[in-house]
Amino acid sequence: MNADKAGSLFWLLVAIVVAVGAFRLGLGNVRAPGIGFMPFGAAVLLGLLSIISFLRAAAKEKALKSAPLFRGTLWLRVVFVFVALLAYAQAIPLGGYNITTFLLMTFLFWIMERQKVWKVVLYALLTTVITYYVFSKWLNCQFPIGPLGF
Repeated sequence: MNADKAGSLFWLLVAIVVAVGAFRLGLGNVRAPGIGFMPFGAAVLLGLLSIISFLRAAAKEKALKSAPLFRGTLWLRVVFVFVALLAYAQAIPLGGYNITTFLLMTFLFWIMERQKVWKVVLYALLTTVITYYVFSKWLNCQFPIGPLGF
């Protein structure tokens, strides 16, 4: 089994676990969605994409001569991202969504690929603003408010 197939199966398992959990929360209906409606939809989409990815990997398996699963992995980056996500989960109630998400995205864009500072800040700002408006304004999700009132 190559890395693409293993990754696809992992994400399919994640999708199944999330879908079951969302179903238990209650889906509601389209006019009155329940608390599990959005996570269930996301899990179904993730499951479909992982199945497509698995099928593509299976079709190309003979042509691929893949390296071992974790060869070339930059473990220090993996650890930094993991620690950053843990810190984000702890800091978001204190710093609010906008400030904390901007700082996280700045760090993630910077650590993944060294780019010019203005690009990193611009991408982080765009990501924060877009996700804030999509989830807060359009979908009426509530985010923690930071010390500056936003």
